[in-house]
Amino acid sequence: MDREALTSLGLSGDPDFRQIRKAYLAKTGQERFQTAIFEDPERSRDFARLHNAYVKLMHEMDESGHEINAHSSSQDDIFQLLFNQGVYQMIQQNFIRAGEKFQEASRVRADSPMVHLYMGILLLKRRNQYAAEKYLREAARLLPANDAPWYYLAETYRQAGKRDKAIESLRMVMKLNPQRLGIAERIKNLMSGKEDGDLNTPARVSLLDRILGRNR
Repeated sequence: MDREALTSLGLSGDPDFRQIRKAYLAKTGQERFQTAIFEDPERSRDFARLHNAYVKLMHEMDESGHEINAHSSSQDDIFQLLFNQGVYQMIQQNFIRAGEKFQEASRVRADSPMVHLYMGILLLKRRNQYAAEKYLREAARLLPANDAPWYYLAETYRQAGKRDKAIESLRMVMKLNPQRLGIAERIKNLMSGKEDGDLNTPARVSLLDRILGRNR
């Protein structure tokens, strides 16, 4: 088996598919991955490395004739596997595929706060501010200590022309995460009207586009 992939998942020897899956889910379930990780290049790379290691090992097992019984997975594991696929596709900027996987994950666990967060971000990317707000509001309720839902709610409201609500959301970001850079400046710009205007103007690139590297 691929030794580099095994090492990435903290494995050695000749593990079976259950051990590989358990190690992968444990690694990707770490606290550092429980937010919108595509904002952070380092966390995105780490997650992608773990995901690719898992996929590589499972392909090896399948090609070598080892039994892989996906039906033995618990509902929690099935949810996490689907959600992880969505996160990976999000990192790869394949937003359509990511949305499909998050929807599949939601059918397994409809009350997942992380699915609400990511679906809100995807809908924001598609300029569906009404639906994005609903998902992000629910994510904020389910993740009271996480500033990410409020961060994207601010952009949702800005795109919708709701400046006061955008400012209110950014103030919640500051309260929950004083270390997040640039928030005070964004509030100042919104208050002065510098971040108002037509988002379809080529010279103006949204916050989400900048985060996702979609400048064009």
